[in-house]
Amino acid sequence: MHTTSIPEPVTVPPTPPWRKLTWAPGALVAVVVASLAGACGPKPTPIPPPPSGACAASPAWISNPHPPSEVASSETFCDFYQFSWQWFLAQVSPADPAKPNDDRVFEAKNRVVVPGGGTNQCAKNGVSGRAAAIKALSIRTLKPNDFEQGQADGSPLYDQNGNVLYYSMWYSPEECQSTATGFTTGTMEIKTAWRVLPAVDPTYFTMNATVPVVSAGGATSTKNVVLGLVGFHLVNWTSQHPEMIWASFEHKANAPLCAGTSTAPASGWSLTSAAAAACLIANPSPNGQIPAACASFDLNHAPTTSKPIPTSGTPNQVCELFKDGTDSGTAVNGNDNAANALAIDQLNQALIGPGGLLSALPAGNPMAMWANYQMVGGLWTKGGQASGAPPPVPSMQGPANAASLQRGSLELANVTMETYEQGPTSYVPNCFGCHNYTPATPLTVSHIATQLLLPPTAGSLPAMPGTAKPK
Repeated sequence: MHTTSIPEPVTVPPTPPWRKLTWAPGALVAVVVASLAGACGPKPTPIPPPPSGACAASPAWISNPHPPSEVASSETFCDFYQFSWQWFLAQVSPADPAKPNDDRVFEAKNRVVVPGGGTNQCAKNGVSGRAAAIKALSIRTLKPNDFEQGQADGSPLYDQNGNVLYYSMWYSPEECQSTATGFTTGTMEIKTAWRVLPAVDPTYFTMNATVPVVSAGGATSTKNVVLGLVGFHLVNWTSQHPEMIWASFEHKANAPLCAGTSTAPASGWSLTSAAAAACLIANPSPNGQIPAACASFDLNHAPTTSKPIPTSGTPNQVCELFKDGTDSGTAVNGNDNAANALAIDQLNQALIGPGGLLSALPAGNPMAMWANYQMVGGLWTKGGQASGAPPPVPSMQGPANAASLQRGSLELANVTMETYEQGPTSYVPNCFGCHNYTPATPLTVSHIATQLLLPPTAGSLPAMPGTAKPK
């Protein structure tokens, strides 16, 4: 068993040679411009020198992505988030550099989970590519019925235009090589969330799609729309972390922080009205709380709907409860919450902040749009050990248990995928609330593997009932 643990408190290790960048003002920009934009194009804003020992990014993650197969052995928070950002950037890079407008790596190199496609999908001809993903788009539905195609509960999410969000899932071919004893190197899963854009918007990664439409009365049809990516879950298996490393990314215009500290984007929030956002700003609250003065907006409460779920409805009001998926207080289980949030913030700043590596790219660069996406957090366990039994069994689950070996963003939630399950009192306080890992049955950490992709084994989950999870 791998026993390498996260230093507590975490300290930043000496910078390895590949990360030794020249941070003199303008020097790193020269590297970026030379390697990514050529000699022409507007001169980007110089990147200010980062604090000593800050969690840093490399231009090579964008220009020549080769994500590592394992987290650095020092296993600091920075190591985990550098690992996850590298995988994200590699997956969203053009699959064919000569055709930057065609499929990205995650679309071309992975297989699409087919809703209603039956079990043991690995034994069937896999489908890949953007066109296949469009056909597999699903509305948020009850998770026990559709597993990963839905979400943490069965409630729909409607943006400020009254359009429901759509979802798709991907898995790497390596996942099909897994056995009852565990997954294999290269196993990766991706879940994406999409909203209907009223017009083409260059700040989004988009695709043209024909999507299913369901009326309030249950009548079905289709319509042609432009979809913009709003959420991206990335889950990686490694030999040292068989519980999987869970990382989540969002579009920066999704929703403000509940604390009232967010500045509204020029186009407004996608999932929050201007009035609700203004109420949060006018009533600042501690991280992890929604101000009582804004109760009338019913923030983060699921709508009441009937089946089938209609694709148009009253816009929901959403805010992000925990910045960086992290409680600002001291964790009882030894997780260094402050160091975790700092590593996320520093790496986001290095990549998508003013003058960051992605922000400095010219508009025509196929990677430039990703400056509009941020990491919201990550989750794993200390030494790759068990995550603890899931709720409602009281054991090692969640951030409030002193025995928990969970590390990273203990309140991790993506507002497009766990919208109504944010917070430590939720039945699903973070990824491990649904995806419990135990070494005795290593495959059950992935529902799609045991229920849809692989042949049934002794480690498979029992059939899930078609009822909602208890709250």
